[in-house]
Amino acid sequence: MINALIAEALKLRRSLVLLVAATPPVMVFALGVLIVASGNGPEEWTMQTMAGSAIWAFFLLPMSVIGITALIAQLEHGPNTWSHTLALPVPRWQVFAAKVLVTLGLMAVVSCAVALAGWASVPVGLQLGDDLEIAGQFDPGLALQLYGKMFIAGLLVMAIQWTLAMRFRSFAAPVSIGIGGTFVAVAATSAEQGLYFPWLMPVNVLASEGSRGDLAVMMGGIGGIIVFALAIIWMSRRDWG
Repeated sequence: MINALIAEALKLRRSLVLLVAATPPVMVFALGVLIVASGNGPEEWTMQTMAGSAIWAFFLLPMSVIGITALIAQLEHGPNTWSHTLALPVPRWQVFAAKVLVTLGLMAVVSCAVALAGWASVPVGLQLGDDLEIAGQFDPGLALQLYGKMFIAGLLVMAIQWTLAMRFRSFAAPVSIGIGGTFVAVAATSAEQGLYFPWLMPVNVLASEGSRGDLAVMMGGIGGIIVFALAIIWMSRRDWG
């Protein structure tokens, strides 16, 4: 399993995955600086942290999942190296489990980077603006709690996108479904049924009703683990010839 993880990590060096992973924190930092410097940002640190996490949950998290899962799958789909990869002296399920762990690892790193970018954008924006201040202090515990819960709640979306990306050789199907799910989530934010829509689960972490957020974390986390496990079993038994 360790060898499979090392092999997957080495493949990332010659791909665009790392570039895609670096894009969300850069976007959050640039957007945060512009908003704070213009004087239109939240006036209090708690609201600033929550606003940054909302942007991540609504748009950047699902978009990051689409890009990262698709590009990781294309490492095999593109050069058509599935036969070679699965012929290695490693159980098939370990190959796919390694790809899952690499995907989750990258998403965890991106989540942390986005949280740090949101924090770093404020002092830079305050320096660029005129006589701007923000009340209170940055609470790293709140940021860790929000982004951590969003990561767990987003496991189901990650599992769905990973499965689609691995199953289809073309970008079209996973990207189309991912973008469609993201925009449906934006439109269905206030709907009661939105609680059960995978793309809305990370957003529901911010719900004013604590029970709604807890349920989103539970459903997203458990659902994601189940889908990942079933997908690994399915992929390892599938004919890739």
